[in-house]
Amino acid sequence: MAFLAGCDQLVEFQRARQYCTGNTFDLSPQNEYRRSSYVSITGGGSGGLPLMFLSDAKENRQQRAVFGEFLSTCGVVEPHDRIMTVHASGYFYRSLDLMSEIFESAGGTVFSAGNFMTPDEVVRALAHYNINVLTGDGSQVIQVIHHISTLSAERRKEIKLTKVIYTSEPLTDGQKKHIVATLGPVKICSVLGSAEAGPYAIHNPDLTRDAGLTGYTEFVFDTRIILNEVFPSSVVESDSSTALKPLPEGQEGVLVQTSLQRRRNPLVRYITGDVASIHPLPEIARSVVPESELKYFRMLRLRGRDRRFSFKWYGVYFEFQNIEKLMQRDSFGILQWQVIIGTHESSPQTVLEIRLLQKGASQRAISDQDFLYEMETFFFVLPENRHLFRLTFVEDLGGFEKSGTGNKVMKFVDRLH
Repeated sequence: MAFLAGCDQLVEFQRARQYCTGNTFDLSPQNEYRRSSYVSITGGGSGGLPLMFLSDAKENRQQRAVFGEFLSTCGVVEPHDRIMTVHASGYFYRSLDLMSEIFESAGGTVFSAGNFMTPDEVVRALAHYNINVLTGDGSQVIQVIHHISTLSAERRKEIKLTKVIYTSEPLTDGQKKHIVATLGPVKICSVLGSAEAGPYAIHNPDLTRDAGLTGYTEFVFDTRIILNEVFPSSVVESDSSTALKPLPEGQEGVLVQTSLQRRRNPLVRYITGDVASIHPLPEIARSVVPESELKYFRMLRLRGRDRRFSFKWYGVYFEFQNIEKLMQRDSFGILQWQVIIGTHESSPQTVLEIRLLQKGASQRAISDQDFLYEMETFFFVLPENRHLFRLTFVEDLGGFEKSGTGNKVMKFVDRLH
């Protein structure tokens, strides 16, 4: 995305970020982005090449410490929490060391498992070390929970998890219900962030649970560390001569961010592409957040990325948001899914493949035959195109195609372009 233009200073910041991400191979002494920088990657989650993103190394460490204190203030991490993180690391991806240090700054005791331990190894460690918090990217968390759901009742009793903290990928309502059904009444929290802004908001149901909305996740952020503004959707198409004003609190639009912590490599009015609105904290937050901090906190009601795209298969356009609604039906018991379009082996025809990880048959409220009927009906599978449609059931996350950056399950894989 681009910066919101409107004055010469913002245009200069835009050029600065383009220099940061697009000129990492510039060896000249004038390239400040090669000096004392924290290197992470962004992108690649939809199959594209990732971009290097560089921020100041000292500012990055300071931001981790401040955000850790924020987690503690908001009750996401408590002093006696023993936390196992299965975040990814390697191939330039930094979430493991980032989240480990943040949780330690929040006062937690961290067991850094990483993403290369098998689910069985993770589960045995959870029991052996009496760990009460599991954290990781959404896909990694679901992989561990799914493995726990396959264990005997006796082995499940050895798991004493009271809290799950996910990052990077939103969990669906079906996935959250599966976590609770497997572990019991655990608290499900989240950390929101990006390579561009770093970690900047948290979700704790103890702070926002009175809203009762569907299709949204409500996060809390500190106005002292980030400026979140909401602009009309036309901001995405704005040029340098357009001077738009942010919308009032409560109105929904495109989220635009200015970091108040990243100053050497600044982030100014960055268009995230997320659809959101900003609100005061509900009264329930007073039971957790100290009165002295409340005036600085706001609630970000996030609807997710503005998905204005579709794909075409056999003459029919499929809106991605409609597919998401289909996959979230409770009766289907879908824990993870993926859409892949590619070419037929012996012809240039387009093949549509749907890969699925489901709960066990006894946990689903629909028969296999009825499920197949629902899927084929939705995707307009007919006798003449059935050879171009594949429904693939996988046993674990290893059956999905993942991004080369964070090892995340890609919802949409395009092999045609």
